[in-house]
Amino acid sequence: MRTSRLAQFLLTTRFVVALYAVLTVLISFQHYFKGTINNYLIFVKPFFNLLEGKNLYLEYPAYYYDTYKYSPVFALFMGLFAWMPNWLGLLLWNVLNNTVLYTAGRRLFPEVRRQLLFLLLIFIDVMTALHNSQANCLLVGLMLWTYLNLENRKPVWAGLCLALAFLIKIYGIGIGLLFLFYPGFFRNSFWAGLWIVVLGFTPLLVVSWAEFQMIYVAWYDIVRASATGVQLSLMGVLDTWLGLHVSKGAVQLTGLVALLLPLGYWRRWQETHYRRLYVASILIFVVIFNQMAESPTFIIPVVGFVFWFLHYRRSTPLAWPLFGLVALFTSLSATDIYPHFIRDGVFDAYKIKAVPMILAWAVIQGQLLFYPRWRERLAAAADTAEQETLAAEAVAQ
Repeated sequence: MRTSRLAQFLLTTRFVVALYAVLTVLISFQHYFKGTINNYLIFVKPFFNLLEGKNLYLEYPAYYYDTYKYSPVFALFMGLFAWMPNWLGLLLWNVLNNTVLYTAGRRLFPEVRRQLLFLLLIFIDVMTALHNSQANCLLVGLMLWTYLNLENRKPVWAGLCLALAFLIKIYGIGIGLLFLFYPGFFRNSFWAGLWIVVLGFTPLLVVSWAEFQMIYVAWYDIVRASATGVQLSLMGVLDTWLGLHVSKGAVQLTGLVALLLPLGYWRRWQETHYRRLYVASILIFVVIFNQMAESPTFIIPVVGFVFWFLHYRRSTPLAWPLFGLVALFTSLSATDIYPHFIRDGVFDAYKIKAVPMILAWAVIQGQLLFYPRWRERLAAAADTAEQETLAAEAVAQ
């Protein structure tokens, strides 16, 4: 009875909205007053360098530490916040990130209860991203909105969301694979391409053609140069666990081939379960095969896993063990629940955060690769999950 009452309290719109809003404000001001807003400064200060036609991708220690690695378009967009006092800009930047993800989460499932459960299950990873003032919640929100707009036959908006995701982080383009699965592929792709071109040229509003060319060349150079390390990724796990110093390009190519192989079931492209599996797979893929993935980035694969879990947890007995691994070693690994010596000496050293997501991707990709065999089980699992949620909502009322 107490558990039921607690669940009814937690799974209310009022509670979830309050949770997201209050923590967004508290964490924003916590980091502002501590002075730990360097990531935010990396996002907003390049706008002023852009106005002066400077190379955005050099070091500017007077503004921030480290280097800017995002697109020139993103630097222009962040001008919306750059003119504000840091406390207000930081707050509104975090609000934007969480609002885009929250609104997408409220449309991923037909039932309110699962919408809210989804938002609660990803909340720890949302807070990890928020503590770092990163753009990852905005990015995964845009990737989800790309999928939602395609589902609702809104190619113009799907193309815009895809273009924005790509211009925030290049691998955001991965969600564009979904364009294959909907009628009007060429029309949909046209809108995405048009938005990328139009937005890509917007820096010309404030720089000359020569400066525009210089800045884009510098962006290409720094993206290529920064792809040399190995962090929280499959490559990092192979390196630290097995001592395999394999070519990053070879691993990524192998993963890409595995991701694309299920496209052979072209007659299944219009099936709901097939599309959902691909959404989950892509969201995990773009991070675990990104050799430079960092801890705050894992909100993206966690969103993909939870999306799959809430639909298809009854399709395989591996679902709940995977959920436990993701919760303990991906979502909670960056929190104070573990002592620093474990986080630094074990989790960071052995790339533990990536391991549950690699396993989850293998399971989801297996269901895609052998989709005809899984089709009925997936449909039954999804129907059961929906019926259970509807029954729980009826009891709550």
